Amino acid sequence: MSANKESSLVQGYIELNKFCQSGDYERALKSAGKILQIAPTEQKAFHCKIICFIQLHNFKEALTVLSNPKNAALAADLYFEKAYTQYRLNCPKDALQTVDNAPELTLALKELRAQILYRLEQYQDCYNLYRDIVKNTTDDYEDERKANMSAVVANLAALNPNADLPQFEENTYELLYNAGSTLAMRGKYTEALPVLKRAEQTCVESVVEDGGTEEEAREEAAIIRVQQGYCLQSAGREKEAAALYQGVLKDKPSDQALVAVASNNLVVINRDSNVFDSRKRMKAATAEGLEHKLTSRQRAVIVYNQAILAIYSNQPEFCKQCCVKLSRELGQESRAALVEAASLARDGKRDAALALLAKHPGTHTLAAAQILLAQGERKAAIKLLEESEFKYRPGVIGALATLYCADGDHERASQMFLDVHQHYKNDTGSVALRSVWRAAGEVHQRVGRVSAAAQAHEALAGAQPHDRRSRARLVKLLAPSDPQRARALAAQLPPIQLQGAIDIEALESSKWMMGAKVVKKTVQSKQEQSPGTPGSELGVTKKQKRKRKTKLPPNADLSKPPDPERWLPKYERTAYRKRRGVRRDVIKGSQGMTTAAVDQYDMSKQPVSASPAGAGAAAKSPRPEKPADSAWQRKQQQKKKGKGRKW
Repeated sequence: MSANKESSLVQGYIELNKFCQSGDYERALKSAGKILQIAPTEQKAFHCKIICFIQLHNFKEALTVLSNPKNAALAADLYFEKAYTQYRLNCPKDALQTVDNAPELTLALKELRAQILYRLEQYQDCYNLYRDIVKNTTDDYEDERKANMSAVVANLAALNPNADLPQFEENTYELLYNAGSTLAMRGKYTEALPVLKRAEQTCVESVVEDGGTEEEAREEAAIIRVQQGYCLQSAGREKEAAALYQGVLKDKPSDQALVAVASNNLVVINRDSNVFDSRKRMKAATAEGLEHKLTSRQRAVIVYNQAILAIYSNQPEFCKQCCVKLSRELGQESRAALVEAASLARDGKRDAALALLAKHPGTHTLAAAQILLAQGERKAAIKLLEESEFKYRPGVIGALATLYCADGDHERASQMFLDVHQHYKNDTGSVALRSVWRAAGEVHQRVGRVSAAAQAHEALAGAQPHDRRSRARLVKLLAPSDPQRARALAAQLPPIQLQGAIDIEALESSKWMMGAKVVKKTVQSKQEQSPGTPGSELGVTKKQKRKRKTKLPPNADLSKPPDPERWLPKYERTAYRKRRGVRRDVIKGSQGMTTAAVDQYDMSKQPVSASPAGAGAAAKSPRPEKPADSAWQRKQQQKKKGKGRKW
């Protein structure tokens, strides 16, 4: 190598190192290109070029350069860089194959492989690999590895809630969040809520201590609040959950997956109400690019809810498309068939819905029975439930018993309960069978099978050992057939404790239906009328009546005798005299008329003429009419009448 070329390489590496140290990767990329132009076989410069592409998030160009056959010798040892670019380009399977082709798994390759396994949802292999890394590595990234491992544990809990999984120290908000998520996946929502609240508080404090703003702290804690909303929603507190989801979406977070999850959960809360808002939320939950940011379980739930929303929106064709996607791409054939059958039944195509459900026997038996009952085919529904593999489950037993009793076939219902008792003869004390044994006892008693009813109540007493009522019913049923055992069971019942004294006569009285007050009065009257022994009244002191003072008017004169007519109205008393008003001549007629024309226009003084009657009417003798009183006279008469009523 000539001295000029060597000095150019040295100068190029100096510039490359300078730009890499300052973080100016664009200029560093140019410097690496200059070095490769001078010496195309410089592996260090080629490696720096790939790193610059990765730092600039130009993963596609980096993978193109690494996959070029001309650069095979230079890229021979760059397994980590190639696998990482494939992982970032959403090709996890290719990335896993590249890692597995490496001759030796370094620590970086192991951690990358764990991330790839997590993306591929191979959680058990991912957990085993992380456990090996944490066990054999000691550096400054131990907390990050534990946080990743706790996230894997949360997903394992979602797959198997009863699995025995490790617990971690909750010293960071990431570990607290994953611990709360694990509890939520196990169905312990009330226990998960306080853990998630502590995680949110710790997250906000951590971001503020690192110099972040309150807005940055809220955005960082948004995923924790959405998880809190999920716990509240699963616990039945939907209003509080909806408030949390809406608060997160109002802040417009940059995480597209977080927006999708919150929007989907709001659609579930809305159900068939507010369909317009649900369609808007579902559009955000199904945006492009989410297939690589959500797990397959989350994507299946979103597509399932999208199909149900299509039913509410009266879009059967779109619902069918969602069901096809749910079945083929996400492997949820059973749920897809159920939703599509519901859509067909809603459109009135019940035969097609039954044919579709028949392809998935067992799991959708109750749905098919419901469609048959909607068509009025009760016998077909009974036959379907009787032939089902779930016929001994409490829900199916209750449905069959209801249908039998609706048809009036109590004998068949009693026989079914006998078969159920034979099926559960080794587990009659199960808590889930309480309602079954209670219904069995009632049906057996109705058809007259006393021994079978006693058997059912005995099973109920075994399932509810502290239920006194069921034990008392068992004693009543055993009394005719097995009195000795009935006495033994009755001895185990607590004694009857009566509160207060009970009057037997009041209970036996025929007036008890009329109310407690009537009974009490009747009993008291009987007690007062009952004769006592002679001389018993001597010891009884009679209660003296209190004398009240006579009330007198304030101006009463006690020296004079009172008026005997004081209780009569004034107009009925002897001394009453009517008051007569002053008569006045009243001029009748219109305003401005003289007195000379009064008699002429006063119609009351005109002679009365008989009105003409019909041809068949009898003639009536004329009768003199009383002259009409004036307005002033009527007023005076009303005054007199009013005064006469006062007394």
